[in-house]
Amino acid sequence: MSLELKPRVDALRQKVEEKGLGEVLGRVSPGEVASVGADERRVVIDVDFETYLRAGARIGEYLGVATILGSVMLGRVVEVRRRHVAHIAHIQTLYAPVEDPEGLKTPAQIVLEPLTECPMDDLDKCEPTPVYTPVDPLSVVFRPSPELIAKMLGLPKEGILLGKLYAGGFELPVEVRLPERAMYQHVLVVGTTGAGKTVLLKNMALSTIDAVRNATVLALDLQGDYLLTTLPPEAPGVYQPLDEITVLMPVTRHLIDRHREDIQRIAARNLGEEYSLLDVTDEREAAELVGRALAELFVEETYPGAKVLNAETKTEDKRLVEVVAKVDAGGRVFTLRLLPWAMRFREVYPEIPRFFPFFSERVSMLFRRLLEKLAGKDLRDIDTVMKRLESEVAKDADKDSVWKDLRLHKSQVDNFVRGMNMIYETGLFDVSYAVAEPTGRRVFATFGEPDYMELGGLVVVDLRGFREAPSVASAVVYRVLSRVFEARDEELARGAAPSPTFIFIDEAHYYFPQEGAREDFNKEVVEAMINKLTRLGRVRRMGVVFATHSPADLNDLVIQLTNTKIAMRSEPKVLERVDMSEYAGELAYAQSGVAVAKSFIYRTHAVTFKTLPPQTKHRGL
Repeated sequence: MSLELKPRVDALRQKVEEKGLGEVLGRVSPGEVASVGADERRVVIDVDFETYLRAGARIGEYLGVATILGSVMLGRVVEVRRRHVAHIAHIQTLYAPVEDPEGLKTPAQIVLEPLTECPMDDLDKCEPTPVYTPVDPLSVVFRPSPELIAKMLGLPKEGILLGKLYAGGFELPVEVRLPERAMYQHVLVVGTTGAGKTVLLKNMALSTIDAVRNATVLALDLQGDYLLTTLPPEAPGVYQPLDEITVLMPVTRHLIDRHREDIQRIAARNLGEEYSLLDVTDEREAAELVGRALAELFVEETYPGAKVLNAETKTEDKRLVEVVAKVDAGGRVFTLRLLPWAMRFREVYPEIPRFFPFFSERVSMLFRRLLEKLAGKDLRDIDTVMKRLESEVAKDADKDSVWKDLRLHKSQVDNFVRGMNMIYETGLFDVSYAVAEPTGRRVFATFGEPDYMELGGLVVVDLRGFREAPSVASAVVYRVLSRVFEARDEELARGAAPSPTFIFIDEAHYYFPQEGAREDFNKEVVEAMINKLTRLGRVRRMGVVFATHSPADLNDLVIQLTNTKIAMRSEPKVLERVDMSEYAGELAYAQSGVAVAKSFIYRTHAVTFKTLPPQTKHRGL
């Protein structure tokens, strides 16, 4: 070694320690080739036995290298080699195996995959790049500080918190975030049952509300998971439970029939036992009593043991607009904004084929004409239309009929009739709370849609009642998503910056199936909705987080148009479907909560992290 080179090599260790880069472990092996090239990237490190025994070495962890040429490199451990002295000395065991433990005191060899580098003297201002600088033998190897790891990986400092960096089987104190701009490029989360998807999604929803000013987070909730975000977890977390939640509660005719007596019972209790709902003559008061009763029923079902402390009800004529209730759940008081939701047929019928994906393409094109020819101007409610339809179906098809006039084939007629019957059976149209009286039918409250421009914070679409009714759930989801999109579109048309809106869709294959996965779904309607939300949603500041355990059943467009993929424990064929096959070894047996995020946003293209524990009460815990 020349006189000029020796001081430089000797000073490397001191420089690493002075800069606080991390704990020195060893040096790049002088007995191996350190290769940094297009075809091979491999650096072998020698670590003495005492250091190895004390500090250890694990596959997947990050190590730093201070090179003789003045750069700092970050690498990932891909291999650890251990040899007994008998192997080094080429001792042959002819009669008995070598069992001398003293022979284990050999240096460990650690193989690194180089990732990024920075000039050591300009580390504070450096933007990490891929490794271009050669790595010489005797360069100093160290276990980097969390701050250096975050810098060298180029991890975003702001955005939605996914969890903590996970390397070598351990969680590191390094936050992994997804910037707001990446959310507008959309996210797909995959993972098997029990892998931790729901915890991740709920935590992301909380973080989004915390990180993005004036954000609306719309969560489609089949299981009731997001409804628990107002309640504290088992242990304190990074985020606090929400003090307010908005719930869009679909009200069907079936729900009203099922709870008719309950509504009367609760209304009587709120009036005083000597009165009943039937004694109320003021229309507004009657609607408010129905609303208060629905709110109490919702709380009873969702938060067992909780009480409604007070409730304010907003009505327009007989229409129940919203109920704002203070709820006490075991000492935890929060505000519940309940929006009873249903559709009025006369207001929505021209748009039905766009949110009810069960009509064929031909029938969808003629849908409005069919209805208007069928019922003329008498489209006041779905009951009237269905009576006209029943009469038309009973006619002789060879004689004058709507079908003949519009030249529909029998299969198209069958599709229209079947679709209309499905629509009617949903019970989502022209819903009211009414009681038959001797003088006629008395309506106490009717239900409609909210002002979608006024939604904000966490908005949960409560789909628990439709877990066994996918057609009904899909109709609700498509209608709500269309109206939310229109609200952002209206803001954009007025020249205002659209309100940031993030849509969380678990069980995404349920609503956006692959062609053939759901025979009754119109492919064009499904893909039109995906395109609207993703391609057109970006300029309207709309981001979608799709999640599924079954990407084989998920429409191809969702996979194509989500620029960030997050994979949790999954089968290799699942990872292949979402173009993450290279992480099969890492994820096949991963712990619950461990995930790989693959995104254009990360310098190394992919980052492994572990999601935070549930930040609010979690179903099943």
